[in-house]
Amino acid sequence: MSRIEPLPMGSVPGLEESFERYRKSLGFVPNSALILQRKPAIVKALAALSASIWAPDGEVTVPFKRLVSYMASRAHGCNY
Repeated sequence: MSRIEPLPMGSVPGLEESFERYRKSLGFVPNSALILQRKPAIVKALAALSASIWAPDGEVTVPFKRLVSYMASRAHGCNY
């Protein structure tokens, strides 16, 4: 449970492209992005970073990236 409630998607105009990047790379829009709508520039920057990390044209495959992210989350006690 977050301390700050996420805003409903679409609360801030101009973030549709950023949310679509999250959907393409992760399959969903994380609550952190919905919370950060209060600072649209941060949402846009993090969406671009996420798209770069999850891009399929790198040396590391997307399935391996998913495995690494899962293991890192589990190692730190995060179930997200």
